Order: sequence, then structure tokens, then C-alpha cells
Amino acid sequence: MKEVLMKKFKLWGGLFALFCSGVFLGVLASWRIVEDKAIENLSREHPRVPKSIVRKLDRELELSDTQRKRIEEIVCRTHRELLAFRDRIRPDRERIIQQSIDVMKAELSPEQQKKLDALRERLKEHRTQGKMSHNSDSDEKDTCE
Repeated sequence: MKEVLMKKFKLWGGLFALFCSGVFLGVLASWRIVEDKAIENLSREHPRVPKSIVRKLDRELELSDTQRKRIEEIVCRTHRELLAFRDRIRPDRERIIQQSIDVMKAELSPEQQKKLDALRERLKEHRTQGKMSHNSDSDEKDTCE
């Protein structure tokens, strides 16, 4: 009787651990996507963002020419600071994600580990392709140049 209960407990415990690691991986991937999109919206992948911010402020606040010029300088300075910040945190962000993946891999079979590696590569490729397409479709002059 005890052995049957132990087998059931191990089975349910294993399923629960698998479920939790799946949830964790999903949360991690979602967090990564949201974080990348937020950073991307204020980065060189979207060079028109400062211009659109200035345009919206100009339209909503009815800025004078002098105000528009000063606001544009402020938005551009902030844009450059955010780019620098993103570049500074990138190594720490990558290290934290890699540590998390290493811990997850300890819970996975060798086949699942390979699938996780492939998933991570696909995500990296997707981000790289997205950055390249955003850079190539920049037909407007960047406000902050």
C-alpha cells in the first residue's frame, strides 16, 4: 500500500515539477519579450520614436518653435541615456537568464534540454531579425542625429 502511494506521489510530484518548470519558462519568455519590446520602443531599433514623441508633444501642447527645439533636445538626450542604460544592463540580463536556463536544464531530460536550446536560438534569431528589419526600414531622418 505504501509503495503504491509513494509511486503515485512521485508521479504527481514529477508532473507538478514539470508543470512548474513549464510555467517558469513561459513566464521567463514572456518577461523577456515584454522587456525587449519596452526597451526596443526607446532604442535605436526604432529611430523614429523620438521624432514621434516630439511630434505628439508638439501637437498636444501646441509648443512654440523655441519650446519644440528644447523639448526635442530633452527627448533626444533621454533617448541616448536609455540606449546607454540598455547597453549597460545587457550583460547582467543575459547572465541572469543563462543562470535560470542552466537551473531549468537540471530538471529536464537531454531531449528537452536540446529543445530548450533550440527555442532559445529561435528567440535570439527572431530578435536579431526584428532589429535588422527596424533598422532597414528607416526612411525618415532620425530627429536625434
